Amino acid sequence: MVSTSRTAGRTTHGLASSIARLAMLLLAVACAPGNAATPPPGTATTAGTTVDVVVVSPSLATTIEVTPSKTEPKPAVRLTLWTVEPVSSQAEGAAGRAFANGLRVFEETYQDVSVAVVLKNTSGKGGVLDYLRTASQVAPSILPDVVVLDTVDLASAAHAGIVVPLDDLASPLLTKDLLPAALRAGTVDGQLVGIPFEMDVEHLIYNTNKVASAPISWTDVVSSNVTYVFPAKGRNGLVNDAFLIQYLALGGRLHDDEGHLLLDEQPLRVALSYYRQGEQMGVVPPSVLEASTPDDAWPSYVSAQVAMAHVNSHRFLTDRGVLRSTQFADIPTRDGIPLTIGRGRVLAIVARDAGRQATAMRLIEWLMMPEGNATWSQATAHLPTRYAAFNLLANDDPYWLFLQHQLEIAVPPPAFPGYDQVGRVLQQAVVEVMTGEATPEAAAAAAVAAVIP
Repeated sequence: MVSTSRTAGRTTHGLASSIARLAMLLLAVACAPGNAATPPPGTATTAGTTVDVVVVSPSLATTIEVTPSKTEPKPAVRLTLWTVEPVSSQAEGAAGRAFANGLRVFEETYQDVSVAVVLKNTSGKGGVLDYLRTASQVAPSILPDVVVLDTVDLASAAHAGIVVPLDDLASPLLTKDLLPAALRAGTVDGQLVGIPFEMDVEHLIYNTNKVASAPISWTDVVSSNVTYVFPAKGRNGLVNDAFLIQYLALGGRLHDDEGHLLLDEQPLRVALSYYRQGEQMGVVPPSVLEASTPDDAWPSYVSAQVAMAHVNSHRFLTDRGVLRSTQFADIPTRDGIPLTIGRGRVLAIVARDAGRQATAMRLIEWLMMPEGNATWSQATAHLPTRYAAFNLLANDDPYWLFLQHQLEIAVPPPAFPGYDQVGRVLQQAVVEVMTGEATPEAAAAAAVAAVIP
């Protein structure tokens, strides 16, 4: 059965809410045709024990009955999954129970396979990527078969040769159904190396009592005579996605075709001028330099202090029901060309043995069944990554149709070697311009000079 171990000496407090999501995902998958029979709603039976079964939506998931064989064969393959607490049975509430139940059903369906779950920290020392790097150098025999990674960490793992290409392993039925943003997030250097199972994007929300229609361009923003907030403090010293979206929408680059770091001065100067103009017009308040994430600006919007704000889709999905007179829209760009950045988590394969790779892919595809991906989204308020999952969730809800479009236009966050340097230089330029320490022209020129190889 599923076993869960915890790495000694590390904290797992923040892991509880995401794995819970995967559990829901697995539960719904188990309900797909041909998997298991359905008992009376609310319970499932396994080895003579009655356990609670979480049903997120009767239309997407039903209860399941697990009927173990009287002579349980010893699994021929024991897969190891390294993950984080939010994507595990240790997740808080229903998600954790669903995750455990889902893996149990997988093992009952494929009785030749068992799954051992090992928890790691979400980031930093003791994190999944940290352990992957260390183990690959000094103890490769302890490496897992399957791993849950942040989309940014996936690139680092791929560049280090830790995760394996999936182009010849993944079913075309799965890969062709992934939304474009998910495919982009799972692809590194032209190879598919991860399967995203959840994503988030930033977009605009606005108060319809204060704004008649959604702003599309910068001109609409600066002439609106209302307050517009977004994170501009930076995060971990790196520039926020809010500014990156504006710079990238202008055609700005962060490296050349050979991977050398660079910044394009003209797009950077224009994006910085937009920030300066918004501040001078009183549309963008100085308080944006105190916001590291969209969640930091959320209270000012909810309390009606501001009329427009960047929001993370996870936050809006979680609290959408408490808002009134709120609409959503693309983030305004200079010319109205929509763009956003998609972040999330992926499943990747580390196993080197061909047979274990095939079995690991079987587990991933089980977790990524459309019903499971949709149910995981419902349980976690993160976006599903399959078109088929969106079809199950949309129900003519315009917000879900909007979210699908966001995952069609979203690009991955920068994750190439040396980006930290570029991200810090960009953040310094934003601060200097917003505080009046430098003109957009001077800040852009200095930033470009700072990253010249």
